[in-house]
Amino acid sequence: MTRAAFQALYDAAGRLVAETPALRDFGTWPSMPAFRKRKPTVIPAIQLITARPDPPLCSPAQSAFLAALRTAAPFARWYRSYKRAQVGRDFLDRYGWFELLGPSGHFRSDAARAYVAYWGDGLVYPDHAHAAEEIYYVVAGGADFASDGVPSATLAPGDTRLHGSWQSHAMTTTTSDILTLVLWRGEGLAGKPMLLETTP
Repeated sequence: MTRAAFQALYDAAGRLVAETPALRDFGTWPSMPAFRKRKPTVIPAIQLITARPDPPLCSPAQSAFLAALRTAAPFARWYRSYKRAQVGRDFLDRYGWFELLGPSGHFRSDAARAYVAYWGDGLVYPDHAHAAEEIYYVVAGGADFASDGVPSATLAPGDTRLHGSWQSHAMTTTTSDILTLVLWRGEGLAGKPMLLETTP
């Protein structure tokens, strides 16, 4: 059951990549990575994700991804990168991510990384940065994205946002939550995002 759930999610993610030029151009989506069972972790945001309905005008690929995520979410190894003193309790209660593909992912890869990340409505994800290049794909919901050196933008389902290595960026959700598929490439693939004040 666990492997089937993650395989369905991985296949659905691969379909999003194949159908989205910006994701397809970002890097190769591995066709048959090795699966490994990870010990699941429980975070409050799982309940928000599994109860979330499909957004209006959801594409078939987005709908398939959301359906697979609802099944896989309780079995995933979820993380929250920050401490309560940094972002607050409410942020931690309505935020989380897990690595679907990557060095520590449910599917193993040292050449690519993909993770699923969620933020509830009315949250501010402060300026942060990381060594790896990154592209966000909005599966559901939306948020305001601010990145150093480029105009801010409000992203909706199907939109993407590219961040360069160590480019500081921030995100704010307002009246909607946001559910994303995020791809990383390049140096620092196994690293974690760091709040701006801790960035080298």
